[in-house]
Amino acid sequence: MKKLAALLTSIAITAGLSACYYESSVVQTDPSEEDIFMEITITVDRNIVLDGVLFYNETARAFADMLPLTEQLWYPAEGFAKAFNLPDEIPDVYERTRNYEVGGLAYWYEGPSVAVFYSDRLDRTVVPVVNIGRITSDVEIFEEYHDMITIEKKEELPQ
Repeated sequence: MKKLAALLTSIAITAGLSACYYESSVVQTDPSEEDIFMEITITVDRNIVLDGVLFYNETARAFADMLPLTEQLWYPAEGFAKAFNLPDEIPDVYERTRNYEVGGLAYWYEGPSVAVFYSDRLDRTVVPVVNIGRITSDVEIFEEYHDMITIEKKEELPQ
């Protein structure tokens, strides 16, 4: 019994230390200050086309290489964000943050999935993410919409 208690305590301490390290590796970047490298379109409800941009970072460029994508939305955080899964993982190479902006697109490595933030209901994201872009059109539609979305490249901007 003592061995089991010692093992469980050891696991709990290791998990706690890992969580501290993981959270301390999260940076506090401001998505509104990111450089932009590509314009995109996001089609919802078959005929509503929203405009957006992807940021100039390694994760966003890897995401752009996957486009066009058509995926089903799901609810990672009701009243805050919708998400869609990616067909492949993106290498874990860019800094994570808990900061977001309404209209933001953020990649979650563990998904692998991308969230669309349509509300400012929370102070920070539920999990650490990489901000990869933003929808520049009104995102109010995501409050009620929960079907398929299509994301396509529009134009790569000169750097």
